[in-house]
Amino acid sequence: MNRVSLVIFEGGMPGSQIEEQVAQVRKAVVLDNLEKFSEVAELDDVFLYTTYEDLAKTASSFGVESQVIPAEQHFHFGEAFAEVIKDRSLEAVIYMGGASGALMTQSELSTFARCLASSSGVMLANNIFSSDIVGFTPASALLDVGELPQTDNALGMALSFLNHRKLPETVGTLFDVDTPSDLAVLELHPAVGSNVKGVLQKMDLEPASSRLRKVREVMSIPLSEVCLIGRVNPQTVSYVNERLQCRTRVFSEERGMKALGREGSRQIVSLLGYLTEEVGFTGLVRALEKVADAVLMDTRVLFHHFNLDLPAKDRFNSDLLRPDAVDDPVAREFTACLLSSKIPIVPGGHSLVSGGLRVIVDSLVREGERAQTGV
Repeated sequence: MNRVSLVIFEGGMPGSQIEEQVAQVRKAVVLDNLEKFSEVAELDDVFLYTTYEDLAKTASSFGVESQVIPAEQHFHFGEAFAEVIKDRSLEAVIYMGGASGALMTQSELSTFARCLASSSGVMLANNIFSSDIVGFTPASALLDVGELPQTDNALGMALSFLNHRKLPETVGTLFDVDTPSDLAVLELHPAVGSNVKGVLQKMDLEPASSRLRKVREVMSIPLSEVCLIGRVNPQTVSYVNERLQCRTRVFSEERGMKALGREGSRQIVSLLGYLTEEVGFTGLVRALEKVADAVLMDTRVLFHHFNLDLPAKDRFNSDLLRPDAVDDPVAREFTACLLSSKIPIVPGGHSLVSGGLRVIVDSLVREGERAQTGV
């Protein structure tokens, strides 16, 4: 049997108030996960590597070995992770990005760890094209990779020479927190951990939070038209269709753009981007109003189509539908148009139309089950 270790990386250098808010929730996710997963018997070790001294200090109360690493502008994930594997002589390893697994259960991780303990030459990932939860054995397989991945998104692809098995697609394995829209999604779910809940209660996520609740309300209405735009996974669309009676209009573009290197080489193109070039942002919004009752939009594809190299501050304030806080004039105009829409349009990153969408659906299903049972 292999010794199974869980390794969590979490860090960053927040440069604005909104980035700091996202960082605070991400830290809370880590603490909730440590509280859950430190009790999983199938895990032999849990290690936390973080740039945040306060997080490392609190993590020690769960009996977790934590290490503070320097915050670097150009942090190389693959090299840092390879060093951990060598230094710790890990046998089988589960890697989790700090903000992943916020809704993952102990039983899910137990099953995951048992599989790795009894297997050899395998890799399990939540999304091979953009991974933030990856388990593999032997752990030393990463040391054989010629070009180590710069970010964890490409970890699954880098290890694809192993026998690849996909993790079960659940809200636990597929949802992570990267943007303010993800924070608004977390607010909707009843299984949020106590640390996250406490941080979210102190935050103002308006007007995005209200818009998201309107989108959720529309999704609960039979035969309503819900439009999904961006890096939309077909399995996620099936998840919606199997559980709700709304109709979905899907414009899926540029899946895997980070892991395939298309983002860095400026190869990203968008059909909706070309339409916008013809009719403008106002024209795009007016067209969406004609075909949908609500919209969830992964805006990163559109931003890259227009070669907008936006800082996190602008992306995040756009997600919150706060155009006055967006410095880039193009992104500001786009955000203002979304805010003025007659239908609820919620912008965000990849998670909004993948794991986040599943969380929204799951929250509606749970609400319906409670209503039926009277609980």
